[in-house]
Amino acid sequence: MSVRLRIVAVAALALAFVFPGFAADSPSTARASHPPGAAIASGHALATEAGFEIIRAGGNAFDAAIAVSSTLAVVEPISSGLGGGGFFLLHDASTGKDVFLDAREYAPASATPDRYLDKDGNLDADRAQNGPWSAGIPGLPAALVELASSHGRLPLKASLAPAIRIAREGFPVYARMAGGYQQRREVMRRYPGTREVYE
Repeated sequence: MSVRLRIVAVAALALAFVFPGFAADSPSTARASHPPGAAIASGHALATEAGFEIIRAGGNAFDAAIAVSSTLAVVEPISSGLGGGGFFLLHDASTGKDVFLDAREYAPASATPDRYLDKDGNLDADRAQNGPWSAGIPGLPAALVELASSHGRLPLKASLAPAIRIAREGFPVYARMAGGYQQRREVMRRYPGTREVYE
């Protein structure tokens, strides 16, 4: 197995574990011309193709992982958004080093346990699960910057370009995504930012 294939395979496996939102109804892609020796797997065909696009542009497996991850944030925001976190297990074939990158989100400093209790001291499930108090401080954006600056071959802007293009141009909404938004519709209506975007 070539060094490049090993790097891409490790990155793809790491992404598969970090972003397990494989949608059965996610659109597949026709077999495009992929670089020889490269293998990429993700939860959505557009994200996989974004990774191949970056490889074809001269990027390495780390650049491709950035493209895949950022594109998943666009096409699978319910499972793989930039507002969350993840883990990356990296192998740099040029140095022989293995690196574990912990990109897990964490709770804000003011998110003490009593913040999630109602006036009677019982868990306020709505506050714990919905809105700003339910969100962690994202770890993924910083991880993508770290991947690009420490391991990437291309500028971060280049690796993010496929995701930005797909976000601007749009993509077909699939059943699982539509169902997720429908399920969260009432909560999203509570907040001006989400109401403005999704209504």
